[in-house]
Amino acid sequence: MKSNNKISCEAENCLYHKGKTTCTAEEIKVGCHSACCCDDTRCSSFKIREPVTRNYVTPT
Repeated sequence: MKSNNKISCEAENCLYHKGKTTCTAEEIKVGCHSACCCDDTRCSSFKIREPVTRNYVTPT
């Protein structure tokens, strides 16, 4: 996959995420047509990376 240096991504569980903040998607789609601010948007191109690895802290 070729990286797109103009897109910064922090979604580590995305199939297109590489390195610290690199996105390797050929194109991205930013979703939520009713967005009014940054927090209302999301990357519609997100695909879950398998297997998902998460570091959960067990509640005490």
